[in-house]
Parts: sequence; C-alpha cells; structure tokens
Amino acid sequence: MLHLHKQASDFLSQKIIKSEIYMTNHQLCEIYHSLAFRGTRLPAEFVSAYCNQLLSSKFMRWYQVLVSHVKQAVIFSIKSQIHIWDYLCVLPLYKDVEIIYSCDKHFKHDTFQSLGPKIENPLDNWITL
Repeated sequence: MLHLHKQASDFLSQKIIKSEIYMTNHQLCEIYHSLAFRGTRLPAEFVSAYCNQLLSSKFMRWYQVLVSHVKQAVIFSIKSQIHIWDYLCVLPLYKDVEIIYSCDKHFKHDTFQSLGPKIENPLDNWITL
C-alpha cells in the first residue's frame, strides 16, 4: 500500500505544477483519516502538517459540504448502496471540474458517471475504500 501513497504523491506533485486542485472540506478529513489511521499509517503530526499545508496552499480551491449536498448524497447512496462519504467528496464541486480523479472503485458506478465530469484513476489500480 505504501507504493500507492508514493504514486498518489507523485501524481499530486505533477498536478500542482500544472493546475488548481478542487477539493471539499470533507475530502480533506478523509485524507487525514486514511493517512493517519488506516493501512500503512503515517505519523499523525506529519499528516496534520500536510493537511494544514493543503489548507493554506494557493493551488487549492476549497468547497464546503452543504445540507443540499447531504440530501443528494443520501439519495445516491440509497440508489447505489455505496456509502454516503464518497458522494460528499464530489457533489459540492462536480459542476466546476472536467475530470474527477479517484482510485475508489465506487466511482465507476453510474451515479458518479452520470454527474458529467470524466472519472479517471491516476493510479491505474481500482480499490474499494
């Protein structure tokens, strides 16, 4: 799993050079949790510093999760049987992006595909998160 962390880090480094990164506040919470508490855990202090760096970076565009997003996420979750959290990562921002990057297998589902933006996996390895 550590090789996936490195691959993801390399991908982000390239994206930072070329474009802005759009992310929800919820997604940042998921990143923190995944890196500090799941799989190959990184030190919480390191992950905290990384997340704070993202929060203050000029290449980031932040989106807040609103009640309307939660309501739509519940509808999609019932329809797809996919947990609500994945939808909260994209519903606030999908209208402003052309591509959504994810390695989460759930993003191959029709509910995500129907949103409009192309779904790409930069790691070429679909996993269930």
